[in-house]
Amino acid sequence: MSKRTTVVVIGASHAGLAVSHKLLRQASSACIILISPSDKYYFNLSTPRFLVKPMSLQPNQYLYDILPTFDEYPSGAFNFVKGLVTGIDFASKSVQVSSAKSSVESSTVAFDYLVIASGSTTPAAVGQGSLKLPFKTTPFEDTKEAIADAQARLEAATSVVIGGGGPLGVELAGELAETAGVKTITLVSKTSMLLHDATETVQRKAEALLRKKNVEVLKNAAVEAAEQKADGTGWTVTLSTGRTIAADEYISTTGSIPNNQFVPKQCLDHHGWVKVDEYLRIVDGGKSRSDTYAVGDITFYPDRLLSRVSAQASTVASNITASIASGLSPNTRLTKYSPAAQRRMMVVPVGQSTGTGHFGGWTLCGFLVWFFKGRDFLTYEAPKFLRGKQ
Repeated sequence: MSKRTTVVVIGASHAGLAVSHKLLRQASSACIILISPSDKYYFNLSTPRFLVKPMSLQPNQYLYDILPTFDEYPSGAFNFVKGLVTGIDFASKSVQVSSAKSSVESSTVAFDYLVIASGSTTPAAVGQGSLKLPFKTTPFEDTKEAIADAQARLEAATSVVIGGGGPLGVELAGELAETAGVKTITLVSKTSMLLHDATETVQRKAEALLRKKNVEVLKNAAVEAAEQKADGTGWTVTLSTGRTIAADEYISTTGSIPNNQFVPKQCLDHHGWVKVDEYLRIVDGGKSRSDTYAVGDITFYPDRLLSRVSAQASTVASNITASIASGLSPNTRLTKYSPAAQRRMMVVPVGQSTGTGHFGGWTLCGFLVWFFKGRDFLTYEAPKFLRGKQ
């Protein structure tokens, strides 16, 4: 039997799982080694619903075991390494992996091809100047415990300030407005309209729906400082307008932080995202590498949307499969990824039964937003993403 080609995939969220499954179905001679600090798949798209309303969704709707989904493949075709990648050595074609958050012990995993799908995190997810809410997973963290802690803090809050008028901020405000405990909700947006990238009709509708739910919407105002009391009982939020707001909790819904600590600096742009070419091969010091790809949030493409994952993963899987078959021949025909070819879409629930959004140039009514996303925040699609079939 011929030696298998080893493809190491870093990250087991939406993008990493999609690439792994697609490669296993396309490249019969490949061995996939998936590396992640957690063996759970977290469908974090639904966080605004279950963090605010714990009984609305069950844990088995947004937390899944990863390993059983790979049982269908032949023996030797897939391996899972529970650990955190701490470095890449292109000279030896290997990655360094730490097996525990506090451990100095590490192992080396060799690769023929490498896929970086480490994603991103947010200030709130790591508790950086915000109530810690697990919008993303944190390495080696018990996700169930982090969710329970966040749910308890939100349940105890009577006043909340949300920094950021994007989809996450609007969705979170809409959910909080429907709970019995929270009396005062303030949403702060630095722009003149909510949902900056949406159509004007959608922007106005989102604001109207929130105001109808008694959410105070402050536009053209930025959060300049958010300080938590020493005893952890409240926050003081200072705005660029000079206004100061006291609240039980402050939640930041702005900013993305790339999970790039292990990526060589010459492969990153000035914001810390991985540079890729039109084939999603990483650009190393100005030159595309034929053995390394990046996919999902970690790339320098600005639209970090779940709807982009499938096309990116298909592109990477197709290109690696073609390269394996041709032996990295310079004449290998590769598939280009075109973000412009994907239709723009935004679907924003504002509470349990309504919302707004657009698909291309079409504005979505509240019923359609509820039907497609608001009723269960797309958790019915989670098994497809888990198995790379989206």
